[in-house]
Amino acid sequence: MYKKRFLSWLMLVIFFVVISPIQGNAQKDKQSHVKELVNLALGKSYRVNTVYPPDEFYTKVHEVNYPDSGGELTDGQYGSLSFTDKAYVGYLHQAFRDITVDLESSVTVEEIAISVLQNVPVGIHFPREVEFYLSIDGEKWEFLGREKSGILPTEKGPIKQKISKKGIHKIARYVKIIVPVEGWLFADEVEVWGTNSQVGDKLIPNIKNILPFGDKRLKGYPKPQSVGGIKNAVLIYTGDWEYDKPGENWISFTKEDFKPYVAYLNKDLKPVDIMFDTFLFLPYGKLLDGATFSPTGGKPSNKTHFEYFLNRLFREDRELGALNEAVKEIKEELNNEKYKNYKAKVIIAIPYPRTDQTNFGDVDGSGVSLNLNVSQIGEEQALINRQKVVKWFIDEVYNRWEKAEYTELELVGFYWYAEFIGYYLSSLEAELIKWTSEYIHSKGGIFQWIPYYFARGWYKWKELGFDGVLMQPNYMWAETGKDRLDTILRAAYDYGMGIEMEMSDAVLTNEKMREKYYLYIDKAFEYKYARKAYTAFYQQVKTLLKAAMSSDPAAREVYDRTYNFLKGKQY
Repeated sequence: MYKKRFLSWLMLVIFFVVISPIQGNAQKDKQSHVKELVNLALGKSYRVNTVYPPDEFYTKVHEVNYPDSGGELTDGQYGSLSFTDKAYVGYLHQAFRDITVDLESSVTVEEIAISVLQNVPVGIHFPREVEFYLSIDGEKWEFLGREKSGILPTEKGPIKQKISKKGIHKIARYVKIIVPVEGWLFADEVEVWGTNSQVGDKLIPNIKNILPFGDKRLKGYPKPQSVGGIKNAVLIYTGDWEYDKPGENWISFTKEDFKPYVAYLNKDLKPVDIMFDTFLFLPYGKLLDGATFSPTGGKPSNKTHFEYFLNRLFREDRELGALNEAVKEIKEELNNEKYKNYKAKVIIAIPYPRTDQTNFGDVDGSGVSLNLNVSQIGEEQALINRQKVVKWFIDEVYNRWEKAEYTELELVGFYWYAEFIGYYLSSLEAELIKWTSEYIHSKGGIFQWIPYYFARGWYKWKELGFDGVLMQPNYMWAETGKDRLDTILRAAYDYGMGIEMEMSDAVLTNEKMREKYYLYIDKAFEYKYARKAYTAFYQQVKTLLKAAMSSDPAAREVYDRTYNFLKGKQY
């Protein structure tokens, strides 16, 4: 028995004597391996692409102010917390930046990182997420995954961070980082840590055409059936205008104002056919008391302002009441069996519940005025209170709609008024929008959104709970190239979106502006967007009304070509 124990003890000693040096050497090798990691990107060449055709306007802005000569991102120079530091390269809008580094030979990559700055007050934001890829030949890529920002978008800064993909251990020559650019992106360095050896795992490159942060199942322009049967909507604003003369009410619609929108009127102003099938009602952003319905700027709007919007909407002789009567009269004038069951669809905008509002008002009869201010009551409570505001507003719309008993209108859903997702205003902004979507759906409605040109959150629309989204090209007002429309139509297709058609009153008198509007139409046909997808038309309050009534053939043509587009004709 003792002998067996002694032998067992002896074997154990031998085991530790033999194994311990091996473990020690392995640890030394590991430490040596770690020490050997170098920044393989240092001094290497790289390319920065916009994924879609570069925009003339935005490219000029960032190239003049924060240029990239082709070496700043791999020169080993890191910027301070000042955005004026010359170590930074600034990129502005245009969806994404595809940064591809050539490591010049196949090496083992362990970690990839991009160093970025956030300074919210001057419009510089961290990307919320970054995609990482590797390749042997620069043609086919292996997707390594996405990494999220480690710092909340509400952190005003200035502050820096590195967004990294670690634990890669793969052999590659080319490194690709794709970053969303939904405003200003400031980066000072790209790092690729690894060894000049080929000890890593073999790459499995199986992607040739990358769709950044995309879902290929969403590809294609949105069909009317996905958005409550909407084919063509027109935006209708209501509100007080600071330049109105006494007795005027320019940003408002009467029954007669609506008729050229409900029906296509011939040159004798007789109805021939139905024009728009849907009317999207929105509040004019600025209020006479200095408040605004926008997420920022001016004074934050409150319950009184929200009710002001509702009161204007539900008047008998204006807005909804006027539209109901216009549809009724147009159907009588058309006197055609095929229009017998026609009802105008209605979408109503939800004003933005501001995150800096401390005294919104009492929405549930509790006698307590809701505080929505994130900085005062915290994110969680602010979310709860903002949900109460949204719920109250939606319920109020349905209650007033039921009492109005419109015979010619159909309320199909709601629209998110803010034209970007305010992640930097509240870290729970996405949760508010998702909750809003769920509540609207529980009522049987649909939820729409029209972000401006590559606005914050644009490619996340489905995840946020929207049923249909149209992007604003903003080409009408920008001094930029015609390919702005190509870019938006391509991006819209890739991410399952439509586009907003845009016009100002200048199209009625200015040939250059008129041609810009017609380019929207021509491009829509070129990309096979026309006829199939749903869309919406932005106008400068009553541009199409003016066009319909104009005795100027060029101005009247704007109205005629718009009607033809709605009916699937280019001219």
